[in-house]
Amino acid sequence: MGSTTSKQRQELDSSSPPPSTDTRQSSTNLDEGQSKCPMHRSDGSYSYDWRKMFQAASVHGPQGKMPLSPEEREGILENTAAGDGCPVKHVASQTSPGCPMKDESRNSSSSSFPEYNVYSQPIDKTNHMPKGAKTQLPNPFQTKELSTDRVSSSIPKGGDTSSTWTYPSPQQFYNALTRKGKLNSQQIEEASEEDMASVVALHNNMNEKTWSKVVEWEHQTYDENATPKLLKFMGRPHDLSPKAMFKHYVLGHPLPYDRHDWTVLRDDGTTVRYVIDYYYDESRAQETERSGMPELNDRDGTPSLLVDVRPALDGLGHFFARTVKMPYRIVTKQTNYEPLPLKGTPEMTQQVQESIQVWKSIQESRKQQENRKQEEAEDDMSETSHLLNGLVEISDAQAREIARTFATAIRDCNKAKQRVENCVGEQECSRSSMDLTMCMGERICPVQHLSLVNILSAEDSDDGRIEASLETLTECVILKTAERRVARQQHPKLFQE
Repeated sequence: MGSTTSKQRQELDSSSPPPSTDTRQSSTNLDEGQSKCPMHRSDGSYSYDWRKMFQAASVHGPQGKMPLSPEEREGILENTAAGDGCPVKHVASQTSPGCPMKDESRNSSSSSFPEYNVYSQPIDKTNHMPKGAKTQLPNPFQTKELSTDRVSSSIPKGGDTSSTWTYPSPQQFYNALTRKGKLNSQQIEEASEEDMASVVALHNNMNEKTWSKVVEWEHQTYDENATPKLLKFMGRPHDLSPKAMFKHYVLGHPLPYDRHDWTVLRDDGTTVRYVIDYYYDESRAQETERSGMPELNDRDGTPSLLVDVRPALDGLGHFFARTVKMPYRIVTKQTNYEPLPLKGTPEMTQQVQESIQVWKSIQESRKQQENRKQEEAEDDMSETSHLLNGLVEISDAQAREIARTFATAIRDCNKAKQRVENCVGEQECSRSSMDLTMCMGERICPVQHLSLVNILSAEDSDDGRIEASLETLTECVILKTAERRVARQQHPKLFQE
């Protein structure tokens, strides 16, 4: 499939779920810590000094009570509607009639198992969404709208009698990549915003393919009437399984581009761990309409992506299943299961060096993540530094676009700026500052602005989503302002005022 399938491999590699099951760090707590937001006053109101947009950047987030009163919400919406118009068409958000999960699970209180999403993050049982208000909001530096629609899988959820797992939306997937530092300016061609729909489709298809193989193993080696459920999931892209090591170092097989460990809950309450290695074979690639956007249950949609599934050798029973039961079933044709050969084809052997480079890239990514965690522990400003990572050199074309965008924003928001400068009283100044923030955000952060407007317009919007969306918009404005400062330093002639 040429460059298209090569890109698929990069996307799947870059989009591997976070290799962590520590659920304590996955939710976003908006109520902890001291607010550093210049918009947040001690009484709960908000103001914003427009001059700070052209000073040093800082990361902050409004915290505390509901950031906007109903009157302020109406005023913002009126000002937005009466303005020159957002560069992105304003379409009122359509609230979902409910989670695609079955309603019975909402009242399920008998489950003794916590519920997780496909990233091993805890989810809210009332709506089956990841905990944290920002998972479905645009990233601060996102430039295009991404879908927030989620797809229900066919994989039964362990600990729940009726539900299946729900896959992340393209927006959630993109946020996960940026949160883990897997997207920056150098990697934008590998997994950009435009690619997210394809990345999610490939991810979902591979999970369905993997689960079908797990079920076949359970039927052939445990109980042919078994109804296994997926209890938990962990990505381990940095760890080679013993089998993968043997295949590579002894038999010359390419390295896998990813590894997962899935814990399966059996009918009798026992669990079994499955090890899954994912390989790529470019010789099997086919450039078809469905290759980049495979259907959820299309087992032949991605022939170049290979899955090696087997129970982990955590006991003698699992060893017997792998070495005797399943091989016997295959030889006697009692199953159509096709295991991957230990030794790769001649075509795959030619891809060994490429797989080694991919593996080195994965290890380098791990080092960067560890360094990033260390920086975050030492510097509460590290998030801004990471958002600006890769902006060391801004091209002339990029600088021209930045200059044009800010010139338009400053011109269009001049009246709002004047109201801030001439306001009297805290209430008037707070309202004027918010108007200026919204005006600037509408022009330099249209996606984030649209998200906030839609949330404010929604009948079921809650304080947490409003606050998180406002924080995202503010972070975007700060990021864009810092980007403008870098561009101005490198291309001063374009910013002569």
